[in-house]
Amino acid sequence: MANIELAADRAQIPETGVLTCARRFDTVEHMFDATDWNSSADAEIARLQSGVAELSMENVADWHGDALSDRLVALLEVRERLDAELTRTAAVWSRRRAWEADGVLSPTAWLTHRAPLGRRDAWRIVKAARAINVSSHLADSLKSGELTASHVGALAAVVSPRRESLLADHGELLAKQGKRLTIEDFTLLARRWASMADDQLAADSHQEVEPPHNEVRAAVTMDGRVVGDFDLDAISGAELLGALDHIEPPDAVDAPEGPRSLKERRGDALAELVSRYHNGDKPGANPPNLDVVVDVATLAGAPPDLAKKRCDLEGVGPIVTATLEQLKCGATMRRLVMAGDSIVLDMGRKTRFATPAQTRAVRTRDGGCIFPGCGRPPRWCDIHHIDDWASGGHTDVPRMCCLCRRHHTLIHNSRWSIVVEANGSFRLTHPIRAP
Repeated sequence: MANIELAADRAQIPETGVLTCARRFDTVEHMFDATDWNSSADAEIARLQSGVAELSMENVADWHGDALSDRLVALLEVRERLDAELTRTAAVWSRRRAWEADGVLSPTAWLTHRAPLGRRDAWRIVKAARAINVSSHLADSLKSGELTASHVGALAAVVSPRRESLLADHGELLAKQGKRLTIEDFTLLARRWASMADDQLAADSHQEVEPPHNEVRAAVTMDGRVVGDFDLDAISGAELLGALDHIEPPDAVDAPEGPRSLKERRGDALAELVSRYHNGDKPGANPPNLDVVVDVATLAGAPPDLAKKRCDLEGVGPIVTATLEQLKCGATMRRLVMAGDSIVLDMGRKTRFATPAQTRAVRTRDGGCIFPGCGRPPRWCDIHHIDDWASGGHTDVPRMCCLCRRHHTLIHNSRWSIVVEANGSFRLTHPIRAP
């Protein structure tokens, strides 16, 4: 555990407002060797508890601003190192399944029962512990202080069971990148790594999973209000947010009742959208297009450098390559192609899309989603390009078809393919299972 010393010349504080903090974070190898618990740990914990108790006896009400600022920063630095030791201890505890001794079913349940933690905080500890158990590079960087507990927590938040299989291989790169990134920048890097991991997993048909379903959860409160949340795929989410912000743009600063917050404007816009639907009306103008920023390597299908990877949907953030391919079928995407962090190669143009006449022809011909067993009506369907337009395909009626949003997403995220038969009909195939 880190040997922490907080020294303050308290005699000077009320008069001068000066707090002298000497902070020393030394890695003590005998404290935690990741294999055995040293009996000196109890003494170290007792020293920390005594120090915290002493701090709590101080009256800081009369301290000057500079003294309070110094103390606040010092405490935050101490807390970060304690969080790091908590994560490293939890990693060994979890790996040894010590929580099973009390008969509980999971480490999260044990923590919520034995410690002053809510379920969400306990889950975060378990996730972070699992991440450094998978990657020794992350564990070493956390121990040395090159990565903070917040860095590890940000990465752990995106490490799903499927992505975990790649973390051991990529942990060294992630640890190296994290050393020079702020928490905010590393969080974005972690999301980009997650999208790259999904792309790599999708390349193996045996790792294929059906994209998650869109969900809306709602409940009626005792006072008659409807509350809830939603969980949407990247495209649907970006379209929803774009439409809401288009319907209710920011208010003027001198609005009679004051400018509304973003969540208030989106709430009013959602109510307006539903009202227009029931009244058969449409907005007076089209909502803004979806903008995608993509690096040239990703666009070409080559493995990009993680530090330079860009495949971001405006308003959402990093997306997988399959989502980018799906967006190319629609009429709402504009792309910006980048080389490196700041060099713009191509500002692109609106992706080629079916004309209104072609759309009517395809919908009339197909009569709805062509995926076997679906049957969703044409008005619920996207127009899918069987041949990717960006790769040289043509926007021709025989080479387009109707797919509902769920199956359109599935086609772009899986090994299903569409074959156009000689008679113009469509046959959907899959390399490892029948249609």
